[in-house]
Amino acid sequence: MFGIGTGEMLIIALVVLFAVGPSKMPVFMKTVGKGMRDLRKATRDLREQSGIDELLREDDPLGVRGLRRDIAAPATTPESSPRRMSAQDLALEQPREAVDVVDARARAAKRATAARMEAARKDAEARDAGEEDDDFGAPVAREDALDVALESPEDLA
Repeated sequence: MFGIGTGEMLIIALVVLFAVGPSKMPVFMKTVGKGMRDLRKATRDLREQSGIDELLREDDPLGVRGLRRDIAAPATTPESSPRRMSAQDLALEQPREAVDVVDARARAAKRATAARMEAARKDAEARDAGEEDDDFGAPVAREDALDVALESPEDLA
């Protein structure tokens, strides 16, 4: 009723109980019930006097009856028949792995590529400096750098 659940109704009842008091609660509820009854009677009388119910029964100003008929009728048009998906579309809609697994693999591949690029950059810097790293990370002098160093004019003199 009015989008109010059982819990909310209980809270409202407790607040009313504290506000009105247990001794006056039966009289209060009787008054509320009478007020609701009078309100319903007044709206019923107003509808009968205005004749709105008869107008709505005779005419269908909003096309509600037609909508009900359209909703109840089964759809038989070719546009309404279910479309078949291709195998590629089906694979995209229902992947074998979850999206987060695919994303994690892509991130791991990106990190691995960045690590390889960083290692290649360090390797190039070491070559430019005339040293190479061995497998254990210790610098090793390159042979061509030694040859150049021995052939310099100062070494020959």
